[in-house]
Amino acid sequence: MKQRITMKKIAEELHVSVNAVSLAVNGKNGVGKETRNRILNKAEEMGYFDAKPQYGKAFANKNICLIIQAKYFQNSDFYSAIVLGLESEAKRKGYEVLVNFPDKFKDIPDCLIQGRVCGIISVGKISDDYLHELKQFRIPLVVIDHMSLAVPSECILSNNKQGSYAVTRLLIQNGYRKIGFFGDLNYSMSIKERFAGYREAIYTLPFFAGYSDTVQYILKFSALQDIEKSVIQHDLDKLADTVRKVHEMPEAFVCSNDDAAVLLMHALQKLNYQIPKDIAVVGFDNTALSTAVLPRLTTVNVHKEELGKEAVDRILWRLNHPDEPMKNTVLNVEVVERDSVKKDSGKKD
Repeated sequence: MKQRITMKKIAEELHVSVNAVSLAVNGKNGVGKETRNRILNKAEEMGYFDAKPQYGKAFANKNICLIIQAKYFQNSDFYSAIVLGLESEAKRKGYEVLVNFPDKFKDIPDCLIQGRVCGIISVGKISDDYLHELKQFRIPLVVIDHMSLAVPSECILSNNKQGSYAVTRLLIQNGYRKIGFFGDLNYSMSIKERFAGYREAIYTLPFFAGYSDTVQYILKFSALQDIEKSVIQHDLDKLADTVRKVHEMPEAFVCSNDDAAVLLMHALQKLNYQIPKDIAVVGFDNTALSTAVLPRLTTVNVHKEELGKEAVDRILWRLNHPDEPMKNTVLNVEVVERDSVKKDSGKKD
């Protein structure tokens, strides 16, 4: 016969008073955050909430559900930094983060189904259908580094368009006139925004470097599809083949992110191009990869940990302001100049 779990047993396990346990499981004031979390975690571990579902809300009120694709978390310095930021902010505010890796956005996390969380944070690309399912739980939901046009949600974003515009303008100011974009436009909204910033900067080129319109110019020097999968899989041969198919090699590539930029540099070097002597490469995100590669990568700095912290703060704000209009938060970015761009061409726009 299964042993009945009581507040007294929980108190004995943790060497705290029964009164402290009662305050914690009832969600009342009078016990510190650290002690409250210890009590709630122990109560959950011992199965107390299984027998006392009426107290489950107290446990839910200290947990945030994090949803992120495993491939992002495992293979990207960018997303791991975001997760680090949100976990540290949640801990500082007295909350726990329950990390979930849904299989291709088919499975709803158990912590949501069981009502064990007070908010949801999704990181990276997410399908509209899955986002719609998450919103049915009617608890605060924040999306980081993605924005759905079909399912309005609160988003925490970096200023992708401005950053890509700025780094493309840097190339123009350093004398580059044939500049391509290297990124998969079908992959995510963030890449589309970064492409838009690049395109805006191209408009500032004198006479589009001799081309009659920007579409002709961009298609001449860019690779815009079938890239992200090769980047995620680190398929250097496939990326080298993508480079070979560019109609005319540009003087510089603006890349969708640092992962794509670093692998592009390796592909170019495999094809006997020297960087930046023969071709310049710039990235976006300022991950650890940007300084691990030679030459060091010129890129755009994104405040990755701040994206995570802002998401936690927005969840907690929304818990206390459920009827306020939804808001998007956009964090500014900055160009970081390194060695993958020539600085001595002497040309001006």
